[in-house]
Amino acid sequence: MAMTPIFRGRVLDGGLLCLDRPKDYARHVRSLAGKYVEVLVRQQRTKRSNQANRWHWGIAVAMIAEYLGYDKHEHEQVHYALVAKCFGTRVVNGLEVPNVRSSRLSTAEFSELMEWEVRYAAQEWGLIIPLPNEVAA
Repeated sequence: MAMTPIFRGRVLDGGLLCLDRPKDYARHVRSLAGKYVEVLVRQQRTKRSNQANRWHWGIAVAMIAEYLGYDKHEHEQVHYALVAKCFGTRVVNGLEVPNVRSSRLSTAEFSELMEWEVRYAAQEWGLIIPLPNEVAA
């Protein structure tokens, strides 16, 4: 199966779409001549940094899991519980599931989770989690 390219750009006032790579876009569209296509336009999401991800898993989740007595192989359960506690849950087919998946969080939402984890750990257990700029993850 061929990879589908993603073309990025910016929408100007008045709704004009200016693509970053218009020639590549035009070439790709010409390659689809005669075919039905789908067009998806959404706000670009920035990917969280590796540093933020390392801090979340290596510091926050690890410290909370250790404090609560979880083993290393159970850290993923702690992660899911934290996401559910921070962003809430809903019932799907009789099961309570988090409202969001952490892999789908924007950088702003992931930052919100990180800040919440620090506050929650301090309030709930008196556990002081160092901020990302206070520790190497």
